[in-house]
Order: sequence, then C-alpha cells, then structure tokens
Amino acid sequence: MTALRVVVAVSRDPSDQYFANELIKRLNVVGVLVENQWPEPDARPAWRKALGLLGRPDKLAARFAGSIALRWRMKFAMYLQPQYQADFGPQGGQIFAPPQVSVYRSEGVNGINRPASIAWLKSMQPDVVCVCGASIIRGDFLAVPRLGVLNLHGGLAQRYRGLNTTDWAVHNGEPEYVGGTVHFVAAGIDDGDILYQGRPALRADDTPNSLYVKVVKLGVEMMETAVRDLEAGRAHPAKLPVRGDLYLHKAFTPGVRSATWRRYREGVVRDYLASPGERDAAVDRVIVNEFRGSSGYGRRAQ
Repeated sequence: MTALRVVVAVSRDPSDQYFANELIKRLNVVGVLVENQWPEPDARPAWRKALGLLGRPDKLAARFAGSIALRWRMKFAMYLQPQYQADFGPQGGQIFAPPQVSVYRSEGVNGINRPASIAWLKSMQPDVVCVCGASIIRGDFLAVPRLGVLNLHGGLAQRYRGLNTTDWAVHNGEPEYVGGTVHFVAAGIDDGDILYQGRPALRADDTPNSLYVKVVKLGVEMMETAVRDLEAGRAHPAKLPVRGDLYLHKAFTPGVRSATWRRYREGVVRDYLASPGERDAAVDRVIVNEFRGSSGYGRRAQ
C-alpha cells in the first residue's frame, strides 16, 4: 500500500510548528506551508510614529494607555510568567524538515489562499492536507488535495467553535468540554464531517496553557490516525450533530484572559474532577467518534 502524500499547513505559532514537526516524523509529509498571520512590525523610528499621532489625540491617548497596560501584564499577569507558558519545546521554535520535504512560506498576511500558495500546493500533488492554526481556507485550496483537507480544531465543535476554545471552556466553567476535533474542512467554520474527537486526561493542577498543550498533543495522535484510516480505507466520518457557539479572536480580550486564569486559580478544574459524573455523561451524549489513543494523552487511553 502506497503511503498518502501529505501536506501540512500551519501558522508560525509554536503549537502549530510542533504539530507540523510531529507529523513530519509520523507520516509521508512531502511539504509544509507556513502562513504568516501577523503584519510586520512598524519599522519607522519612534519619533516619526509619534508625529503621526500628534493630530489624533484620541489615538495617542489610547496608544499610551495600551502601552502601560501591556507593561503591567508582562510584569504581573500570571499567564505571561515563564513557569506557566505553553511549552512545546524545541519543536515549537522552528520547522525541522528533512531535505526531501518542501517548506513554503506564504507571502503577506493570511496568504494561504493566494495564487502563489495554490500553485505551490498543486506542485506537491497532495492526497490530503493536514491543517492546524491556518486562516480560513477557500475553495481553490480545498479543491487541490485528492482526499480533502483535514483540520485540527482545538475544541469540541458541538460546544466550542472558533479560537481560544480551551480558554473559553475554562472561562465558562466547563473543563469537561476541553478537547479537540479532527474534521474535514467545509464551507463553514469548524463544522465539517468529523473523523475523531478526543478529550485529554485532566489533572487538578492543570492551567489553561497546560490544557492547551495536552489538546495539541492529543490532536497530533488523532490526525495521524485519521490519515492512516484514510490510507487504509477505514475512515468513518460523521456529521457534526449541532454547531457550537463561535468564538472569534476579537472576543478574547485581555480582560477575558485574566478572568479565565482567575477561574483556574479558583479551582474550576479541581472542582470538576471532584464530581465529574453527570458532567462527563453530558459530553458523552454528544461526542462523535471518540478517540482512544495509546500514549496517555487521551482521557480514555487504551
């Protein structure tokens, strides 16, 4: 049986680069597309930037207040302290691709759907594309891989769609909904047919960041298994039973993030673990194709 040709599409975020590096080791990855999602820093001298704001006292005041708030968070916010950072090790720092794996870095911001990116993808002749953290993928990109595009979404999509979904589950007092979904990419957001869903094993001392690391590591296992299932013709995708709430990037403000970590300090995970029965049962009723891995990351690892 010939191994599927896999292309991985990720952002420059450490979790996404970790995802790419792990799949390079596990699957027949022929190419990695790395997308830049942040504009380049303003390289103008500080005095020139200040001149541009002199005629806009409202913007100048907002910029000054934002700078003060950022300095305060960098010094005091719990989630920015080194001991609480989401740690993906060296694999989160760069793409480690052997010579036979083509690495393409898309141009501009959110350039995954640009003609140059599509041309590179076609040259890779992929059977499947595995995505983690990339921008919304459009029709021209979706049409290239023979078997489709698979996405790792960091949440259980029947409850949480969009971004920062691990944090939102903690913020909303629902750590039982911390998990991941591997699904086919469709026209909507995080609502394509599901190959696997999984929940990581939680500990009372887990932080929002450590939970996110667990979700990504579990997601790598789910993605590898999903690709191997497609390869062997044993994949059984299922419809998303109900679309969860959609959380956009702009909604996760510094205030929401601080509140999320306050819930962690108050023991939201510990309280759930003290009496998980009914809450787990509610999740079990809606989870689709639950993944039972072997490494210990999954809640029901075999």
